[in-house]
Amino acid sequence: MEFVVLLLIFGFITHRLDRRLKAQEAEIAKLRGRLDKALAGALPLSAAEAAPAEEAVPEVETLPPPEVAEPVFASEAEEPAPPPPAAPAPARSGWRELEESLASRWLIWLGGGTMALAAAFFIKLSVDHGWLGPGVRVALGLLAGFALMVGGEWLRRRPMQRAVAALQPDYVPPALTAAGLFTAFISVYGGFALFGLFAPLVAFALLAALSLIGIGLSLLQGPLIAALGLLAGYVSPLLVSTGDPDAWGLFAYLLALNGAGMAVVLYRGWRWLGWGALTGAALWPLLWLIDPWRSGDALPTGIYLLLTSALFLVPAVLGVLDQTPPEPAPATGWRRALPDWIRRKQRHPADRLAMMAMRLFGLLVAAVTWIDDHGSVSLIALGLFALLAMIAGRRTERIAGVAWIAALTVLLSLAPWSLPYVPASPPPLNADGQPLIVVDPAGYPAAVAHFLWVAGGFAALFGIGGFIALWDARRAALWASLSALVPLALLTLAYAVVAPPETAIGWPAAALALAALLVGATTPLARHRHRPGASLGLAAFAAGATGAIALGATMVLQEAWLTVALAMQVPVLAWLERQLNLRELRGVTLLVAVAVLVRLAVNPYVLDYEGYGWIAYGYGLPALGFLAAARWMRSAPDARGKDRGGDDLVVMVLEAGALIFTTLMLSLGIHRWMSGSLEEAPSTLAEVSLHTLSWLGLALLLAADRRWSARPVAVWGRRLLVLLAAFNVVFLHLTALNPLWNFEWVGTWPVVNRLLLAYGAPAVLGLVYLWYDPPPSRALRSAAPVLPLLLIATNLALEIRRAFQGPVLAGYGVSDAEWYSYSAGFLLFAVAMLVAGIRFGWGWMRHAGLVLVLAVVAKVFLSDMSDLEGMYRVASFLGLGLCLVGTGWLYQRLLRPTITPGVPPAATPPATPGE
Repeated sequence: MEFVVLLLIFGFITHRLDRRLKAQEAEIAKLRGRLDKALAGALPLSAAEAAPAEEAVPEVETLPPPEVAEPVFASEAEEPAPPPPAAPAPARSGWRELEESLASRWLIWLGGGTMALAAAFFIKLSVDHGWLGPGVRVALGLLAGFALMVGGEWLRRRPMQRAVAALQPDYVPPALTAAGLFTAFISVYGGFALFGLFAPLVAFALLAALSLIGIGLSLLQGPLIAALGLLAGYVSPLLVSTGDPDAWGLFAYLLALNGAGMAVVLYRGWRWLGWGALTGAALWPLLWLIDPWRSGDALPTGIYLLLTSALFLVPAVLGVLDQTPPEPAPATGWRRALPDWIRRKQRHPADRLAMMAMRLFGLLVAAVTWIDDHGSVSLIALGLFALLAMIAGRRTERIAGVAWIAALTVLLSLAPWSLPYVPASPPPLNADGQPLIVVDPAGYPAAVAHFLWVAGGFAALFGIGGFIALWDARRAALWASLSALVPLALLTLAYAVVAPPETAIGWPAAALALAALLVGATTPLARHRHRPGASLGLAAFAAGATGAIALGATMVLQEAWLTVALAMQVPVLAWLERQLNLRELRGVTLLVAVAVLVRLAVNPYVLDYEGYGWIAYGYGLPALGFLAAARWMRSAPDARGKDRGGDDLVVMVLEAGALIFTTLMLSLGIHRWMSGSLEEAPSTLAEVSLHTLSWLGLALLLAADRRWSARPVAVWGRRLLVLLAAFNVVFLHLTALNPLWNFEWVGTWPVVNRLLLAYGAPAVLGLVYLWYDPPPSRALRSAAPVLPLLLIATNLALEIRRAFQGPVLAGYGVSDAEWYSYSAGFLLFAVAMLVAGIRFGWGWMRHAGLVLVLAVVAKVFLSDMSDLEGMYRVASFLGLGLCLVGTGWLYQRLLRPTITPGVPPAATPPATPGE
């Protein structure tokens, strides 16, 4: 079974390498064509192909092509001017390519694998039949393996084989060498695991030696041998176990193996091999942390992680000559508000390898710190890892992001630090009995003090180191952000982990001191703001200072005042952006604004705040601050210096935030006033009506104020508010909370009661809003007034019901007087609609009045005729008749055609037959 697994691994590696070899074959053919064109005295490539094969071979033997080592992970050299394009080669059939692939590549690799399996089967057969002793079998396997490896190298050196390799990739020598390497490897492992011929250390040394031999032969025979050598090296510790795992020996061996693999990567330029080495180098420490970890392993593991991290940084730090960072792509749309260092850039392959290695080893360093319970050794390793990242990032600024990786590693390492609880002791009192304010009334245990010293040391490392590194740096903004934000993050983490008592004022003092230091750091940087990245660096320091002030406010203030303190940073940043002309501050303003929006708009804990007044200042002050910031930013010059060119995504977010805060202030204030608690759901028609009126009133203000009515936020904001109000009206006013079946008290006064609040007032505000801001399409303009008119009709009907039933409208009894009053009331309402529609030229209202008149006519003839008796029936028909006649008279008087004096009226066209 083990042989089958090894065969599958061998086949998978072969398949992956074959794809890369095809790409290398195409690149070699391209370079060979360029060389033929560059040789002025040589024959054309087509003539060389037409020459007999017998003449081509001796020429290659006498003048073998020189091998030029390609620099690894280096910038591409400048190529000469391209020669004129050659005639395209004739297309080759797919069958011909398949035939060549099978004959020259796959059959060869299959043959090599077959020979390796033959050796394995021979050993198994000898074991089954007892032909040879264990020592002889293992010796024969080793001899066969070394013979195949020697044969592969001897064949590679043959002139004929070198001639073939000069024309196309030659897979025969590597196949023989791979078969020999595999045979020798399984022979040693079989001698150890099956026969016990080798001691564990001897077997491990032999397997390691075979691995290094394979890596060394790969320099001559290609990448497959290197992959097999690395795979054998990383698998050997797993196959050979001594029963007493030793971290020093394992990680020393892995460090040597990693160095050999990276040396091959540097020499031959097989970048993909670096990713394989990274996989093995990172996987073994993870396995060690899971199972064999013992106390005291932090030192060898930390040394291994540090040295291996440095090893994978070497190609990026030393292998690339051009250290000019790529320019970010021009930002468009909302991306203009983001800092340049956030956008993705095209990275060199060596840089990608270095960044991924630092991410993986950073996680492993953090894991070692956790398992070691934040011991001194693991903390020193963490500090050296951070220092290594900062030095490498400053040395090669294309990978300066590794410094931020180290900063995140430090935060991740310190976050789970378990500390004892710090109780809040009573403050001391003076002679008058007043409490004294002290820096730290409780005092801290030794473990907490140790944590604070460690956090302060890392804050100083990143703060001072980042500030020193930003000078004369191409990516000054990154180092400035590191210097400003990492100490702030560490202070926040320390405050969260320690959880000090509220009376300890040393924490807000530390936050204010950090803000003062960051503001002071902007002074020398402002003198060099003409340098690339200096403006963004100033923005980073400003962001850190405002964040430190906000953190200090968090430590002192609570609930709504904390949100107010956070929100007031927004106008401050907007004012600084306008005064200093730092558009980079817009990204910081956007982040702060989003944080305030999340805290005020989607934070469920605001429902637990006590009192009424906080709703006014907790939402009103942030709304005013957002409006002021939006105004300052909108009138600021743009990147080209044009005035009032700052209207962008940040301004829209600020305007939207101000609208959201205003809406929430009104809605929460109404709910707290009507329900008594923010945690209760709205349940009365009066409260729902006040919400609807507030939304419609705010939408009407946005439509009527000409300074804001054309702004996109105002346009879409008032439309959303109107939709919310319409939803309330349809699903709550008219259905769920309708007083006809809700048993809600509506008031004893006629007209001025809750019915007017719930139906009449929203209808009037809706009609006024439609007059100020009519819908854009004709169909919507015709349909929109239906809902306000329905509210007015509902108000009229319910008011009639209240007049006969009292303040509670629920019930089933209807008297003749009430039933007649519906006809009379709606008939008068229809006539009023007709008069208003004719007087002001509102066709939609005139048509609605006619429809309502027809509805009253239908009621009179279908219901009143049979249900009413006596004078009510007479009054119903008499009133209807008078109204119909009056309506006709109005139409004749007000809608007659206009007659100009001196001009005869237009002749009436003769009636056609049949009319």
